[in-house]
Amino acid sequence: MLWLSGLSIGVAAVYGAGYWVGILTARDLSLVGQERLSLYQGTLRSALEKHRYLPFVLSRDEGIKNLLSVEDGREGVVTSVNRVLSATNQKAESDVLYVLNSEGTTLAASNWMEERSFVGHNYAFRPYYKDAIEGREAGFFAVGATTGVPGYFMSHAVQDKSGVKGVIVAKVDMRPLQKQWHNGGEHVFVTDNNGVIFLSSRDEWRYRTILPIRDQAMTRIRSDRQFGGADLLPLNLRFHNLFGRSVFEIDGTQYLSLTRDSVKPGWVMHFLIPFKLVEEKQQTAWVIGSVLLILFVLGGLFLRERRQKLRSAQRARQAGRFQAINKKLQLEIDERKRTETQLLKTQEDLVQTGKLAALGQMSTAIAHEINQPMAAIRTFVASARLLLAKGKKESVKESLTEISSLTERMSNITGELNSFAQKASVEYEAVDLRAALQNAINLMETVWKPDEIKLDFQDLGTPVFVKGDLIRLEQVFVNLLRNAVDAMEKQSEKKIFVCLRQIDHCAIVVVEDSGPGINPQNLDQIFDPFFTTKEVGEGVGLGLSISYGIIKDFGGNIRVENAAKSGARFVIEFEAVLNRDV
Repeated sequence: MLWLSGLSIGVAAVYGAGYWVGILTARDLSLVGQERLSLYQGTLRSALEKHRYLPFVLSRDEGIKNLLSVEDGREGVVTSVNRVLSATNQKAESDVLYVLNSEGTTLAASNWMEERSFVGHNYAFRPYYKDAIEGREAGFFAVGATTGVPGYFMSHAVQDKSGVKGVIVAKVDMRPLQKQWHNGGEHVFVTDNNGVIFLSSRDEWRYRTILPIRDQAMTRIRSDRQFGGADLLPLNLRFHNLFGRSVFEIDGTQYLSLTRDSVKPGWVMHFLIPFKLVEEKQQTAWVIGSVLLILFVLGGLFLRERRQKLRSAQRARQAGRFQAINKKLQLEIDERKRTETQLLKTQEDLVQTGKLAALGQMSTAIAHEINQPMAAIRTFVASARLLLAKGKKESVKESLTEISSLTERMSNITGELNSFAQKASVEYEAVDLRAALQNAINLMETVWKPDEIKLDFQDLGTPVFVKGDLIRLEQVFVNLLRNAVDAMEKQSEKKIFVCLRQIDHCAIVVVEDSGPGINPQNLDQIFDPFFTTKEVGEGVGLGLSISYGIIKDFGGNIRVENAAKSGARFVIEFEAVLNRDV
């Protein structure tokens, strides 16, 4: 009877341990999912915000205003505007740019030469037209009424002294973003205020709903022709609550559901994690617990039998008793080996969870690296506004070109995160160190105030090639220059010395500042991840760690030392490439 009670307690303990493992696993997966949600929300915001300026800037274009004002001789103006829109669209990498008159009819479009040109079509039924014609900046996701291609439409009114003359519209193709989500292999989608899934990593979920749509909302959707001819049928979806977490059951498959309000009012981003990950951890815990319980029972039985054998075989059967004991010990060893196998499997599962957490930390590093291009973009935008007010259109185009280049750089930086997630290999090529340094200096000079910092750049006057990647090298030099600026914050005289030299097969870059230098006790830790001497909230300690990793990937070496007088000196050494075909 005592054995039966103990066995019951053991079974209850094993079941409770598995249930507790399920709770902990669901909590850990939810934390990782929140980090993934932040990353996906950043990609969506980036895809929309990088084209947000287009309608506003084009609404100030004099050629577009003339097109909407003249009545006779319009053909020549239309052709000119079509070409401007086409060139701008290609440069900005948007989908389509087009101009609507006050009645909603398209007068000019960037796709005017294509078979499915928007020219001549009336889009007065679209909400983005109605909002813009009333003077409001508008945005609207819909399936193209002419092309059938889904996208996000941003609009702005074109007006002069007499009032609103028309509307300029920019369409952003959202398919590349959804393809990127799909390639990530995770389950993420965005719903609007009607519960319609309009962006999704799963094609079969797109234009389905998580709840039935009300008749009034359906009438409005059909009137706006928002989703073309899609049936907008509800998903085969059930809602649960397990371990205190929301769970979606779609077509019989359960997912942990995490949601967050997205970048536009009414938009909600959903991230689903397969619930089988929790079940697998529970099953593993139950298997391990069962094995331990069996070992405990077997151990108890073994001890009981052993005591009985000691009482009955104290003399003649001493050898047989030891033989029986050896057999039991062998059984215990076999059981322990099986337990070890189960533990190794559990360890592999935990490593996979660690990889997901590493992706969240990497997103913080990427945000750190994007801060400098974002600051430069703000400077160029302010400059473009002043130039536009003065009517210097060519200078405005140059500013927009720089902005486009910076956004491409930001795209390449965020692409490194995607490469990390997919374990993509890096392709190296012969890169000009002189060009990488100059690009980084040009970028930083747009960030700091004029005459604030004196920079002395000394080089050989000729290219110096090394094996690597231009964007990542620029990232290293921007980090070093930025750290130099931060170090000289309290100095009255701020100087940065940059030197590029090639000695035989060695290319050397030196970056030195006039700051207070580095505490000798911190020199050995300066490249450690998350080590920083800045105040809390001013840095995460990843810039130099990332730079160190990049340089090591390219086969180079970086070291830091204090200059003779004052300031810190960073010395980077690469193997120079004499033959550029690497």
